[in-house]
Amino acid sequence: MVKVIFTYTVSTEKWEDYLKATAEVIKPFWESHGCLSYSVWQADDGSFIKEMLFPDQESRQKALSLPQIDTQAREAVGLFAKYAVNTTRRICEQKV
Repeated sequence: MVKVIFTYTVSTEKWEDYLKATAEVIKPFWESHGCLSYSVWQADDGSFIKEMLFPDQESRQKALSLPQIDTQAREAVGLFAKYAVNTTRRICEQKV
């Protein structure tokens, strides 16, 4: 398994719109294009943590390269970028 973890912030006044866009557009898109699970968490400091779970590195690379060739993928990524700032990403591969 491969987990991609994003940490980021969303301005307080945009939280509701961001969570709605995630539930209605972003999450369904990725879960129908190779992502086994797409979860968004909110930390006690108000920042967000997004976890995307893929079966393997090949699936992750294929899915995350979609924005280069697919309009819907570009829209999903653009929608996330509309709200998320100070974004960091870590790719973790399960070993045990």
